[in-house]
Amino acid sequence: VLDILQKVFYRSNAAREAFVEMCSSQYVQRMTFDSYLYKTVVPGNPLDDIKLLFSTIGSILRANALRVTDGPSVTFGKREGQA
Repeated sequence: VLDILQKVFYRSNAAREAFVEMCSSQYVQRMTFDSYLYKTVVPGNPLDDIKLLFSTIGSILRANALRVTDGPSVTFGKREGQA
């Protein structure tokens, strides 16, 4: 589960902003706490999971629409072709 979250939400600044917005959800906080408490991924409410999915997609779209492309960006290492 964590690998999927990392691949989705750590690829750009806009995706990280969407992740922060998703983590502010009471549902996400409750699921995280319960999973930590019981040491396993607890099953969620399917309806709340679907609401979270659409909310997260909306957050990613909103963050991508509002991002500034001329500003500095965060990079982790050198791109190919750079010295």
